[in-house]
Amino acid sequence: MTRRFRVVPACLLAAALVPLLALSACTPASEEGFEEEQPAATAADADTGAGSAIETETAQAEIGDAPEASAPPVDAPGETPCDTEAVQSLIGTQGSETVYAKAVQDSGAKSHRALGPTDMATMDFRPDRLNIDLDEAGRITGFRCG
Repeated sequence: MTRRFRVVPACLLAAALVPLLALSACTPASEEGFEEEQPAATAADADTGAGSAIETETAQAEIGDAPEASAPPVDAPGETPCDTEAVQSLIGTQGSETVYAKAVQDSGAKSHRALGPTDMATMDFRPDRLNIDLDEAGRITGFRCG
């Protein structure tokens, strides 16, 4: 009796090998030669990647980028798009849309947001936005620009 072997179709082999190869890519890499970097003992020992002060100044001189030239222009006091000094008299009043509108108008801001003690806020900074801080009862506790 002779034994005949069946030939497995190529598509069946491919169907079996693709998931096998995909799973083998997910196996964790060997941790041989891995050394954890020890934390710096002091802040002076830490490498921030910025280079020393001399290296930084030299690089800035070479590319012509002095720190003074890259600083944003400073507005004169009172010329900011949002002035919280003008609305300090509203602290302690009950918050409402009419009070918020008056605060926006008096401060010169273009927009506002009222934030209670448990409210979440985005971290984007808008110099023309008035942030109105409220307590649990809805009374105004302070103002911030941004």
